[in-house]
Amino acid sequence: MSGIFGVLRRNDTPLSSRVVRTMRDAMAKWGPHGINVCSNEAIGIGHASLQTVPEDILERMPYTADGIWFTAACRVDNRKEICGLLGLEAQQKDLSDSMVLYHAYRRWGSDCVSRIFGDWSFAAWHPDEQRLFLARDHHGTTSLFFYENSRNFVFSSSLSSITCLDFVSTTLDELYLAQVMVAWPAFHGERTIHAPIRRLPPGHCLTLTPESFRLDRYWRLEDTSEVHLSSRDEYVEGFMEVFDEAVRCRLRSTGTIAVSLSSGLDSGAVLATAAKLQRAENRRIVALTSVPRYAVPECGSGVIGNESALAGQTAGLSGVDLHFITAEGISPIESIRHALNILQEPLHSAANLYWLLDMERVALTLGCRVLLTGQAGNPGISWFGDMRSHPLMYQCRQLGWVVLRERMRNTLKRWLPAEVALWLRMRRRSTNAWENSAIHPEFAKRLNLLEHMIHDPARAKVPSPFERRCNLLKPGRSISGFLNAQMGAEYGIEMRDPTADPRVLQYVFSIPDRLFIDPKTGLNRWLIREAMRGHLPEEVRLNQKYGIQAGDIVYRLRACAGDVEGALDELHQGPAAEYVDVSHMRDVWQSVKVENREDARVKAICILMRGIMAGLFVNQFYGYSAK
Repeated sequence: MSGIFGVLRRNDTPLSSRVVRTMRDAMAKWGPHGINVCSNEAIGIGHASLQTVPEDILERMPYTADGIWFTAACRVDNRKEICGLLGLEAQQKDLSDSMVLYHAYRRWGSDCVSRIFGDWSFAAWHPDEQRLFLARDHHGTTSLFFYENSRNFVFSSSLSSITCLDFVSTTLDELYLAQVMVAWPAFHGERTIHAPIRRLPPGHCLTLTPESFRLDRYWRLEDTSEVHLSSRDEYVEGFMEVFDEAVRCRLRSTGTIAVSLSSGLDSGAVLATAAKLQRAENRRIVALTSVPRYAVPECGSGVIGNESALAGQTAGLSGVDLHFITAEGISPIESIRHALNILQEPLHSAANLYWLLDMERVALTLGCRVLLTGQAGNPGISWFGDMRSHPLMYQCRQLGWVVLRERMRNTLKRWLPAEVALWLRMRRRSTNAWENSAIHPEFAKRLNLLEHMIHDPARAKVPSPFERRCNLLKPGRSISGFLNAQMGAEYGIEMRDPTADPRVLQYVFSIPDRLFIDPKTGLNRWLIREAMRGHLPEEVRLNQKYGIQAGDIVYRLRACAGDVEGALDELHQGPAAEYVDVSHMRDVWQSVKVENREDARVKAICILMRGIMAGLFVNQFYGYSAK
């Protein structure tokens, strides 16, 4: 995805060209096909170009006309429809997607945001009104950060192009750091770990004038109403229509398409559909699958530690080339350091970075600029369904009285007040309530972290099945698009996710929950299993295990023991020691070095990798450098 950036002066002091130049230089990775800037004494806006669709050769951003300064980074998936509504059918072949978006903004103003589908962000400056408007897509792979003080307002697709400015002063959001370490997803939303830099969340737009600042949410998936059709077949037909379109519009590309393929249904559905649609045009697709470097023992009941066999079946049936990603050239610790340089923030999923980064590198070496994923599938197209949506007698027949009784017991526990339920859970744990995290107990105590968790509104009641899906997807606040957009920019790759298309999400969220469970067999994820009948191998379509891409993380860490111990030493010697429990992490490392049980893998992921990334970030944030 291309990137945008800009800075607006909020007083009478002229804007220095050095500021715009500094931002432009920091956007270099975003603009392999050129970076253009338009500026005067009041504002500077820019566009960093990554050409991935044929129309990108027509790109002329930033664009100034009709009293508007405009810049956009976008792929407009419904450009034909929009051009028709705008009366631009004849000129469509001469318009880049950004210009289509510009004309939509000119016609409909801020109301255009709900009409445009795809991955996009844009900025529009109205000098006569002294009004700046920023917006981004519904739930796409896009990033847009902003920062403001009394003199400047800055925005950018890249966090690093804001933090590099000398007038940008930030502090560490300690609660954000703690939430990442203990896997409490309340960090999703506007906040970044670099307070007061903020994100423009998905489905939002921003309006800035000299008198006001307004952040508006224009898309609410949570408000989707159920749709009742006459048969299950109609739901499948409707899904196939909207999903085919979501995949089709993401196949628009100047080169080969790559697909991130696992052993599962989501990425398998993306690959099978893409291959079906590309076959008619005789275009090539490649599949990329992360596989272990080391022999992986059983990872636990219901888990697949090596996904190569099932992924191979899917690729074979679809007739596409499959490449295995072994990530031999980068260790887990090296991948953390590299990701911190890209993202400038720690991640909950630190253990997956080595294969994610290597997959993008391999995609580029294969001549691909586009990588399709199915990351939004679990709460969306392949939702499991909740047995509570069915009558009690049906639950009994499917689960048996013993299992049902235990489920009812657990359900009744959920109706306890949040404070009581959390207190009971913590009381049953050891004296260290954070033993499954790398967080330093004194840091957690200083923040009153447990108190914050108790009063989190998201924990205040038992979620309905629909609310559970929303909690997983996080519409209007997910940061996944930010992370994927920035990591893709590092390699000149555009990440696209058909399962996150708002049209797909609105359709599958409108389906009554009970329909996601097969009434005859009790098998979950009915919609995607039925839709993929004949498109995926039966062993894949009916598989009930889930794959893990970091199945050999224990062995990879042992192979780079020096990296691990060096990182732990850095944490112990630097400011990170006040935030992460290095002693606890060293104990975990000792067990990881000798134990092959599933427990060792879980601790390596949840404590060691997550803690190392959090700690190295803290050291980096405070300018600590190991000798």
